[in-house]
Amino acid sequence: MRSPAYAWLLLLGCSQQAQPSSMLVDVDGPQPSPVTFSCDETAGAEPEGLRRLTMTQYKNTVRDLTRWALGGALEADVIVTLAGLDAVPLDRGRLDQALEQIHVDETFRVATALGSALSAPERLGSVAGPCAVDQNATNDDACIGDFINRFGARALRRPLDAEDVTFYRVVYGGSSTATPAAFGDVITVMLSSPELLYFVEHGVAQLADKRGRYALSAHELAARLSYHFWQTLPDDALWQAADDGSLLEPAVLEREVDRLLADPRARATMAELFGDWLGLDDLPSSELREHAIDEALDMLAYYTWTNPAGVAALFTSELSFARSAELAQLYGIEPWDGVATPPSFASDERPGLLTRAWFLASGALSTRPIQRGVRIRRKLLCDDLAPPPANVAAMLPSPAAGKTTRQAIEELTEQPGTSCAACHASFINPLGFAFEGFDALGRARSEQGALAVDTHTVPRITPSDERASSGPAELTALMIESGKLEACLARSYFRFTFGRIEDVAVDGCALERLRARLADTGRIRDMLREAALLPEMRERRIEP
Repeated sequence: MRSPAYAWLLLLGCSQQAQPSSMLVDVDGPQPSPVTFSCDETAGAEPEGLRRLTMTQYKNTVRDLTRWALGGALEADVIVTLAGLDAVPLDRGRLDQALEQIHVDETFRVATALGSALSAPERLGSVAGPCAVDQNATNDDACIGDFINRFGARALRRPLDAEDVTFYRVVYGGSSTATPAAFGDVITVMLSSPELLYFVEHGVAQLADKRGRYALSAHELAARLSYHFWQTLPDDALWQAADDGSLLEPAVLEREVDRLLADPRARATMAELFGDWLGLDDLPSSELREHAIDEALDMLAYYTWTNPAGVAALFTSELSFARSAELAQLYGIEPWDGVATPPSFASDERPGLLTRAWFLASGALSTRPIQRGVRIRRKLLCDDLAPPPANVAAMLPSPAAGKTTRQAIEELTEQPGTSCAACHASFINPLGFAFEGFDALGRARSEQGALAVDTHTVPRITPSDERASSGPAELTALMIESGKLEACLARSYFRFTFGRIEDVAVDGCALERLRARLADTGRIRDMLREAALLPEMRERRIEP
């Protein structure tokens, strides 16, 4: 019987058959990511596609727009719950821009339900104003126009022009009488508008020194900032700064960025960034899964907000952020109460982010060194690994008795002349083997069965680095020294901010500013602020 603990090897390109040299794949190993980025301010930019709101942003937008329309959260939250907003499916990742039929169906269903609920006679006065329910027909026409302009501006995140108003008056119908159903139709169409569901930007002032780039309007900038930090539409203060145009002034922009960053909503948004950076959604199912994710996010939050620091602190910290009794017991330490200074592990017992359960727990009976190595190489160092060879074996033998997991994997993936060895022996396995001092649950160990575990490797953080590592502490020290952690986090944050994969030739200036800010000050929070002040945050690359 084959061990399920080894089935995951199939997914990572391991062949049990030796192959001729002509079939070797990527013999030079992964494509290393840059440690710094070249900046060319004059680099031309190709037009970007229209970016839609993530489903998290869409849900926040609908909820906050309803709260604004009703002037409070209590009734609004009840209404959006009844409208079935929570049933709208989430995306499969931050860069997921797929538009499927279920998105169309569900967002239209929500729009219809909210249009009906917000235009109900008992709420219409709050939503459209007293003029909509005062039974005075002489002011109805102005009331309808005012509602279209006021509600439409918030829903579409910009003031409406004459063409917009004409369109929504047609939606309202030919009557100039305040009618609940007609108001409901307008709300439904606005909530279904591409300009609510997508980031539609109209600024047409081309930047003289940047081919293919256009300056955003104040309202477009306000929307970018608000969705960047809060994942929702601008609040009243940011809207006012956009309305009077002052947001385009550097001093006002910095003031608003600092205000948005200080708001608790920014912490929730950054938790999504951190989860995306570490790939927390990919963690295998287990009883400790949610506790392990919470611990990782608490650790990142602590070094971002509570005790601001940089990646070096994250990867060397000996503080425990395990709140659950079960996880703390696994570590052999007291649970953290979430308020006091976190308890500390003994020196060198669990140095840094990579010695915690989110990274170590495999969800299987055996450890997963290959998965650990691939995660470090791709997620934390941003190196490109070649895809598995087409001739990957369909079945793998069970590990032989009397071997450690490391020995079994070395036998399977590091045979000279195989398609596996080029990457596995030098660039994947060594990163994972460094953590064999922890078992499949994340408990510290020195033996596997009766055999001593071996954590000594040559990790080659950069291809030319032949220095050896004895385990997690020395491995993370080499990672920190390389500068690749800051560069990779800068790339991850760029993708999170702009919703697309970076082009280092065109986006090098933005990437380098983020990397340099993180490296210079050593504080993750400073990089978050820097991203909001990038020139690219005030520009668009969509043709007018």
